[in-house]
Amino acid sequence: MKDYTDLQWTYSSSSSGGQYLKSEKTVNGKLYYYKLSDYFYGTFRSHESALEVFTSRLGIYLGLPVLKYTGSRAKISLDGREYETFVSRSKNFCPSGGTSIPLVTYYNINKLPKESPLEFCRRTGMTEYIDKVIIFDYLIMNIDRHGRNIEMIIDGNQVTPSPIFDNGRCLTFGCGNRTENIKKYDYKSPGMGNNFVGSIDLERNLSNVSRQYILPELCDEIRPKLFHGLHSEFTSEHRDILWEALKYRYNILKSKGVIK
Repeated sequence: MKDYTDLQWTYSSSSSGGQYLKSEKTVNGKLYYYKLSDYFYGTFRSHESALEVFTSRLGIYLGLPVLKYTGSRAKISLDGREYETFVSRSKNFCPSGGTSIPLVTYYNINKLPKESPLEFCRRTGMTEYIDKVIIFDYLIMNIDRHGRNIEMIIDGNQVTPSPIFDNGRCLTFGCGNRTENIKKYDYKSPGMGNNFVGSIDLERNLSNVSRQYILPELCDEIRPKLFHGLHSEFTSEHRDILWEALKYRYNILKSKGVIK
């Protein structure tokens, strides 16, 4: 159990009327970011922070440029009360002396007339990166890849895309903590989301992938590693559903020839 009662949390509105809370802290000279799940009137009513860790492990296993998230149960202080909840943590990905700007800002500054975000990314050398974002977002049913959930890292004269971050609004997050909703989760749907590069249809976006990629198999041996330390956040039944969802969508990627 971590003690994060010293962290100060900043509120940002969610589309569902709740609140997402974030914090940051410098530890041994390195800046870390902390995130909580959807908070609503004293209750954490979903599991985005645990999904952030789960999907980070998945992406790293698959060899995709995903930001590493860690997480644990922790004590936090919020609105004058103490809570025990799951907190995800990631390290600042900007190099010392560098900075970052949202992709939407970089695009608006540098785009050609009538150039779409996808065309812009291809022209500026980000084809493979965007391909992998599209593949990953389809696999995890990410609904929140808006123009600020991809960033451009500026380090001197070098401009490169950030690791893939903010992946917690995916898979079963919309079911909240209600078991009956999780049981009804439809992982076979194409998936719809807020997507800056491409359309809102996650499956349709697969047609924008420029070539076939080779990814490791989702073998059963990897499952315990993905769920390590998360059994308190996901019930056994919930873990089964998440795993079946990944396998189903991974096989769709293979059947469409997007991966092999």
